[in-house]
Amino acid sequence: MNKANPNHGNVVPLGAAMGDVCSIVTFATASGIPADEVAELVDNGTLPSLTFADFRMVNVGKLRADLLSGKEDFKEGDYSHA
Repeated sequence: MNKANPNHGNVVPLGAAMGDVCSIVTFATASGIPADEVAELVDNGTLPSLTFADFRMVNVGKLRADLLSGKEDFKEGDYSHA
């Protein structure tokens, strides 16, 4: 399940093994992107997110669905929470 990506160190795949939502830190660890950068991408709407009891989480299910439907470009505001 958590096989490291040989090209990116200890990075796990963003496949079905990852749940539909995860914390910013978990997503950062899985993707190899620094947590502060993931937080910024969530805050500016580049990555989809949900809020549970004032805790913002990455909406991996939405991201996965968009990627599978062919979305290639992710821009600031694509997933605005406003």
